[in-house]
Amino acid sequence: MDSILQGSELLESFSQEKDELILAFLLKDNNSFFIRATLQSDFTALSFPENFARSKRNSADIFPFLIHSRVRSVHQYENERAFHIAFKNGAVLLFKMHGNRSNIALLPKGQNTQLFKKKLVADKTIAPSSLERPITRSEALYLTDPDPYKFYPTFGKVIKGYLLANRFNELVTKEQWAVLVGLTEKLESNPFFITKLNGIPTLSLIEYGDIRETLSEDPIHALNRFYHIFHTEYSFEKEKSNALQLFNKKISQAKNYITKTESQLAKLETATAPNHIADIIMANLHTIPTGVTTVSLFNFYTEENIDIKLNKSLSPQKNAENYYRKSKNRKIEVEKLTENILNKEEQLDTLQGQKDLIEQVGKLKELRALIKNSGFESSQSSQEVHLPYKTFTVQGYQVWVGKNAKSNDELTLKHAYKEDLWLHAKDVPGSHVLIKHQSGKIIPISVIERAAGFAAYYSKRKTDTLVPVIYTPAKYVRKKKGAAPGQVFVAQEKVLMVPSQGPQTEP
Repeated sequence: MDSILQGSELLESFSQEKDELILAFLLKDNNSFFIRATLQSDFTALSFPENFARSKRNSADIFPFLIHSRVRSVHQYENERAFHIAFKNGAVLLFKMHGNRSNIALLPKGQNTQLFKKKLVADKTIAPSSLERPITRSEALYLTDPDPYKFYPTFGKVIKGYLLANRFNELVTKEQWAVLVGLTEKLESNPFFITKLNGIPTLSLIEYGDIRETLSEDPIHALNRFYHIFHTEYSFEKEKSNALQLFNKKISQAKNYITKTESQLAKLETATAPNHIADIIMANLHTIPTGVTTVSLFNFYTEENIDIKLNKSLSPQKNAENYYRKSKNRKIEVEKLTENILNKEEQLDTLQGQKDLIEQVGKLKELRALIKNSGFESSQSSQEVHLPYKTFTVQGYQVWVGKNAKSNDELTLKHAYKEDLWLHAKDVPGSHVLIKHQSGKIIPISVIERAAGFAAYYSKRKTDTLVPVIYTPAKYVRKKKGAAPGQVFVAQEKVLMVPSQGPQTEP
């Protein structure tokens, strides 16, 4: 680059992609020359596009001090993966190409160092003179200290893999030196190769790995080709693999949901109807003792005895009323579960169709369009979304349960609508619980009781027979300044006595 850039003028220095710097030079012959420095954590390279159109938006000037400065020289540091562009005004633009620690530093004469990647603060103290590493190499010196990586500190993973594959460490020292001499000659005379190591495209000067292309000896052409392959073919394969992984996960989740919901539906449809249980209780009002939690009675519908759960704090007649109320909601719950299964089956068909299209696509642009149209952004949805609460469905109502004290605050203060119903075990630490409001509907008491069971289960009173649980609209829940995580102040609460009921507990 020294012969190309000498006397040129830097017209632009900007970034419009994360960790990527574009430098635009006007050469002495009035032609343009671009340097694209890509310093991403998983890909570090220089490339030299013939043209580069700057975006009108999302573009930032970098190192404006250098604009219209003329280049004096380009210098490669000896035995170091670094070089600099020196300008006639005394400034130096230093390129430190150290893998995921790569950076570009501007060292203006007499001024503080400026960094492209500011988080690498140690680079502020970098001294160009310290990067020069002159090394004397000879067979005699190697025989006294046979460490190839001291003699050749810039050997990277390609060379290390090559030496390992050729059993370098098993050779005697003289043979090792002969291999190093021959390897040096290859590095100085070979064309460039694009190879694959562990499935990742790599630019190499030796034939090692899965060779995909043999290029010319022109480094600019080789770097441009390498950039193109990495950002088209490899990015395509990687994004396609990520997308398929995502869709397989979504498909698996949909299938699991259908299986689980069908099981719930089967239990509801085969269980003794709540109104039948209520009828049996009403027929035996005078034989049921008060204060019991279960009673065995004759089921005149099936002509068999049946064990019936009771709330010991209620009279037999009140228990019967509860079962009649549950019977009214049973039909709604069955309809809702059936609707959910049909919706999920429809979603499953859609997901499978989208997955089939992704498997057939052969171009990155088409792949990204498919992913965008599917409603899933691969860069975001490949990561788990961590919610501060567990989610449950009770008779078609969403019930959210906080995971810990900090999550309780987030659930109540950030995710609660004012008409949501808020629940908590009375006077003990535990999870905040929300029943999500549905417009135009009054939350059934059976839903409140089930959500209260969650509040009891996720509290310090989990093992108690009956737990007092307070509930109130979320608009009456406040947090005072300085209160501990999860600690809130509640107004206009009501109290329910309920048994502790976790996710696997039958209501």
